[in-house]
Amino acid sequence: MDQNKKDDYLLRRFLCLGSKDSVYRSNTQHSKFSRNDVPFIERLIVNRRGTEVLDCIKDVSDNNKACRQEPTMFAYAFCMVHGDKVIKNYGYKMLNNICRIPTHLFEFQNYCEELNKQKNNGSGWGRSHRNGISKWYNSYANDAPKLAYLVTKYKKRSKWNHRDIVRLAHVKPKNERIRTILKFIVNKEMDDVVTLHESLDKDHRKVKTFIRAVIEAKECEDKVQLIELITLHGLEREHIPNSFLSEKEVWRVLLRTMPLTAMIRNMGKMTRLGIFDDEHASFFVTLVKEKLESDVLQESKVHPLRILFALRQYQAGKGDKGKLEWHPNHAITTILEKAFDDTVSLQPKSGKRYLLAVSVSGEMKEKLIGSPLTASEAAGAMVHTIVKKEDRVETLLFENNLERPYISTIDPNDNFNSIKRKLELFSPSEGHQITFSNWARDNNNFDVIMVFTDTLTGEGEGHVTEPFDHFCQSHRVGAPNHARVIVAMTGKTNDVVEPCDIQTLHVIGFDPSSPQIINSFISGFNYNNAPMEGVEVY
Repeated sequence: MDQNKKDDYLLRRFLCLGSKDSVYRSNTQHSKFSRNDVPFIERLIVNRRGTEVLDCIKDVSDNNKACRQEPTMFAYAFCMVHGDKVIKNYGYKMLNNICRIPTHLFEFQNYCEELNKQKNNGSGWGRSHRNGISKWYNSYANDAPKLAYLVTKYKKRSKWNHRDIVRLAHVKPKNERIRTILKFIVNKEMDDVVTLHESLDKDHRKVKTFIRAVIEAKECEDKVQLIELITLHGLEREHIPNSFLSEKEVWRVLLRTMPLTAMIRNMGKMTRLGIFDDEHASFFVTLVKEKLESDVLQESKVHPLRILFALRQYQAGKGDKGKLEWHPNHAITTILEKAFDDTVSLQPKSGKRYLLAVSVSGEMKEKLIGSPLTASEAAGAMVHTIVKKEDRVETLLFENNLERPYISTIDPNDNFNSIKRKLELFSPSEGHQITFSNWARDNNNFDVIMVFTDTLTGEGEGHVTEPFDHFCQSHRVGAPNHARVIVAMTGKTNDVVEPCDIQTLHVIGFDPSSPQIINSFISGFNYNNAPMEGVEVY
């Protein structure tokens, strides 16, 4: 692979993993990056390919391909700070595509400030940057109600807020609709906004009406009035005073328009409030069922493991953080179980040949970090998903040595529960043990080789001692340019990973984003697979 192609690949990998190495560390919010993390972007800019980098960043953002937004925002900011005039002019034209919500805009601004300080200790508020930020707000001149919604829902992030950014960018409103929103942003006293003269402009009236509703909701002390405001104006959770976020009637109204991933995330809260157990329960249970119908799941492209994580958390009756507890509702549990089965059947087929090796050591019965799921359950769900969608899959089980695995009896007719039992109840005395080198003579040319183990290091019996890429190469089981994935299910975020080639991905720990990280890696980070879901926080 020549340097240009390699840099293209490294760029795509960074945008997806947020790492300059082929390692994904789950359950981490890595937001600190530096120039040393992206030498490939610098080389591409020097080679006059900066606009191509921006096109790639835009593609990732447009299609929600990254599991975390920070790497995308950093790469974009790097181009805007270190690019020439051509790159900056080209890049600021796509600011709205890349920074789709204010949260992204704040993160982008934060990275721009950090990079400018590192570059020349400047502020970064030059003319091109001010104009770019101004155009972000003014681009909603013909859709001002949407901007009013965005600036009231996403108020601040990474020490930045709308008031600071609007003032530093010297944003000049394109029309009266934008002027009203900017007044709302920068003024502490809002009387002049809510009492402005009536406008003949329909969208301008919508903007003022919505802003007035947001102000009234924040000051509201009457539950009935608040519910009316939510219903009439489409207010969301961020618009609601904290004092009302424990009211059942408020959550009933919010549930009607709640996005899929937000609904799944808040299922425990709504159960605790009794929404699914009172005289109106059947209506809201049916509403949840409709939001998790097969056609909705297919459109959302949610991965089965994300549903399974939510299901197990719900069944646990408490969150992994905080003190919230609830008694799981049987009807909701049944709906989530069906949703998991439906998403498994909806997974697209890749046509690749898979070799799966799963540890059955005792350490695989440990729970994943931040989840009631065990490592064995999560590995079994991954195996289930792959076996169901692919025609050519071989599955091996191992205790403490990949050289002496056992032939698995897992097949496409198994469901998740039967695979789970086969992994958890496996007995070496009943298994058919083989020598891997002998088995590999007749079973090779795999496009994807995946190992699910407990840890890469430590005392666990299920860890892989030999470097995985060397193991695969020495036994020649992979097709040319095959993908190798090793998942340390219970690995810690600070585990040391041995250097490996670009054909190998290490996944340390396992979280709801891990499956799609793996799928993206298998596709070469070409972004032709399903988009990442659950990126936007409700």
